[in-house]
Amino acid sequence: MPLLTPSRLVVAILSVFLFSFLWTFGLPQRGYSPPLPVIGHDISPETPLSGPLIPDQPTKVEAPAEEEKKPVVGPALTEEEGSGERKRPGSTAPTAFCREVRGAQDTMVIVKTSKAEMPDKLPPHLATLLACVPNVAIFSDHAGTVNGHTVYDALDTVNATLRDKYDEFREYAKMQANGGYAPSSEKAEKLDKWKYLPMVYKTHKMKPSLRYYLFIETDTTLSWTNLLQWLERLDYRIPYYSGAPMFRGPTKYAQRGSGILLSFGAMRLYAKAYEERYAQQWESHIGGECCGDIILSTAMTASHVEFTGSFPMLQSEAPGTLDWTERHWCTPIVSWHGMKGQETETLWDSQQKWTKKHGWEVPYLARNAFEEFVLPQLVEKKDDWDNVSSDTKIKGEPGRREKLAAEKPKDKSAGQPKPATPDSPHPQPPSQAEGPSPKPNLGKPSSDAPPAPKPARRGLYEKIGATIKDAADSAANCQAVCQKTEDCIQWKYSAAGDGECHLGKVLRLGRKVEKEEEKGIWTSGWMLDRVRQVTNKWGKCERPNWKFNQ
Repeated sequence: MPLLTPSRLVVAILSVFLFSFLWTFGLPQRGYSPPLPVIGHDISPETPLSGPLIPDQPTKVEAPAEEEKKPVVGPALTEEEGSGERKRPGSTAPTAFCREVRGAQDTMVIVKTSKAEMPDKLPPHLATLLACVPNVAIFSDHAGTVNGHTVYDALDTVNATLRDKYDEFREYAKMQANGGYAPSSEKAEKLDKWKYLPMVYKTHKMKPSLRYYLFIETDTTLSWTNLLQWLERLDYRIPYYSGAPMFRGPTKYAQRGSGILLSFGAMRLYAKAYEERYAQQWESHIGGECCGDIILSTAMTASHVEFTGSFPMLQSEAPGTLDWTERHWCTPIVSWHGMKGQETETLWDSQQKWTKKHGWEVPYLARNAFEEFVLPQLVEKKDDWDNVSSDTKIKGEPGRREKLAAEKPKDKSAGQPKPATPDSPHPQPPSQAEGPSPKPNLGKPSSDAPPAPKPARRGLYEKIGATIKDAADSAANCQAVCQKTEDCIQWKYSAAGDGECHLGKVLRLGRKVEKEEEKGIWTSGWMLDRVRQVTNKWGKCERPNWKFNQ
């Protein structure tokens, strides 16, 4: 019998395949280890960026090395001494100093200001929030110091040719030549857009190893405890460019007033792109743009950093202008925009009391802010106040005031009219007081059928219509219309012109109106029982809502 037969050959081949299969898939092997998170996206071949895209993870905060080619103007910010173990927000005692909370050493707050607004708007921040932030930088249109803090010039690296080309830099030249010169707010604002890109780059060079950088304006107010608790839930290696979303054409960007958050991953990508593209491409386009936050958005896109919306935690509104809805109710709001100095200090005092009582692991919710700042100011009637009611607007009939004024003498001479119904405190329309108007007989006996409900409904509509017609005559009439409107939760009235009555179904606080304003004085009011019903329906917020990118 031959040694090699067709059947034996087939068996040998199948045995080899079976052995290979078992060796590859049947034996235990080391499990697959996923790669580290990819910092950034696939880089387009248009302009390649140098250096690794996935940076080493920072293990501690180190002082930046001096750079020979691109020095940062002014002294770098000093690091906090000591490298002890940092505590979680919740493990820090309520009385612990706010600079020692876990996450504080990894976070930097950068304030953008100008010489025009600095004397009035910066001191409240220095006395409150910035006293709790270990890593602070202040950028302006000039260099100097304020209350012991270094102020960095964000414009000193702008190309000299561009300074000569654009008129707004005349104010900058005056400030450089005369330290006592302070431009007007309007002129200083025109320089604002030139600050953003150099400011972000210089911030990175000052503290390149921090995890998060939050850029704010002087009218931005932060909740320090909410900020640290929020950042604790994020991954600093992911390139976050985040803020309250705004749109200008197809461009989606972070609105500057609510604060702009950049993570460690985003700053590393931006710094590489800045060094390669700022002087050659970006800087020459700044003069043709309107706003610095839009310019920053374009630069972030070129750096392969996508925008992530952080609304409603980063707010573009203040407590007085916010639409208080269920969407915000259980949200830990991190920033407010448009608050004045006294409001900033009041909110800060409230935050101090909150952390002293609850520690650093319980967020301060929008519900808490409403109950503390808004609810005590809601009353049935408030003079010299605009509560921004705007869902329905009722204007007085042209010439109605003159007509009513002319009828007053006649009413006095004729005496008081008798009420339509003695038992009713309000006069009824003639159709109600005198009953339904007689209708022509259409061939059916009038006694065959009971009275139809139509005339009564018509009388009710006529009564409501008459009330609406009179709504713009007085604040009391406007309030009455709101009371009769089921979904009306607040109202406001102005006697300017022929009178205006505005009804609102969204809860807002508004603001005090100065008597010098041209549009007249507003009187506002709220339906307090409906306010309680609505807010009770929103609940007590057993769990905070940390969702964002909405």
